[in-house]
Amino acid sequence: MQNIQSSYRDLNANFFSQPTDSECKNKIEIPTDVNCQSINDALRLFTSYGLSDLKNANLMNRVDSKFVLPITFLPDLLLQLKQYYSVLEINNNRISSYHNQYFDTPDMSLYQDHHNGKLNRYKVRRRRYIDTDTEFLEVKLKNNKKRTIKNRMKLTGEETEYARCVNFINEQIQVDIDDLDLSNLDINQQGGYQRIALANEAQAERLTLDFDLWYENRRGNNKVKLPGFFIAELKQQKISKRSPFYQLMSANNIFPTTFSKYCIGCALLYKSSIKSNRFKPILSRIKHFNRIEHVSFLKSN
Repeated sequence: MQNIQSSYRDLNANFFSQPTDSECKNKIEIPTDVNCQSINDALRLFTSYGLSDLKNANLMNRVDSKFVLPITFLPDLLLQLKQYYSVLEINNNRISSYHNQYFDTPDMSLYQDHHNGKLNRYKVRRRRYIDTDTEFLEVKLKNNKKRTIKNRMKLTGEETEYARCVNFINEQIQVDIDDLDLSNLDINQQGGYQRIALANEAQAERLTLDFDLWYENRRGNNKVKLPGFFIAELKQQKISKRSPFYQLMSANNIFPTTFSKYCIGCALLYKSSIKSNRFKPILSRIKHFNRIEHVSFLKSN
């Protein structure tokens, strides 16, 4: 795994110095009819929880339901959810910043597995939680029962960490099943977003709202920003339409869709050199949301 080793050594210089400090703050690039103040005002109405408070809604083994919505829905959506969910608060912030760095093989095997609808597929990423200044190496499996299983190891910057990373990835990815050559894993893309993390302990579910997405290739000479929409991801032990959020979506005739941040980033950054037919419908919606000037708000459930 020579490539991932050299990439790992260069990580701080090449990745986590990006974006600049001013971009790391909770500033949201969104249309003029939605502003940071309206989102923050809505968030102040929630009760809050801390990182160590969740018991029933931790959900490292779960099922996910994703919804892609125009950013103009976000303030009104928050107002309608405040009585059912609490919001994660870290250092007095209720909006968190995430940076991701994804690894893949030179022929983008992990991306191709997803594009081709292969079961038991993986993603490998390094994630930095800006607000807590912590980093994890994560391997996510989507198994043949459509469950998402995430395992991770905390990164500390120690000299022996590379070997630990290699062992961790080899333990998590079953090469004999997926016929994946791990020796060529390398940085494929980097990106980030802002997140609002809601939880409903009584119903053992979490709801993350991710917005202000950006992607960049490894060289940094191709960058894409997507300010016009947000991704609502409902995480549950098993799918239950009794969820307050799910019921609100149903009342508005909004249905789950597939959305992979990694794959959409690949399709946007490398569209001239890879297949992306499977993602054309969602790419079309993203294009529409990033051009839209105004949409009506959600109706109450």
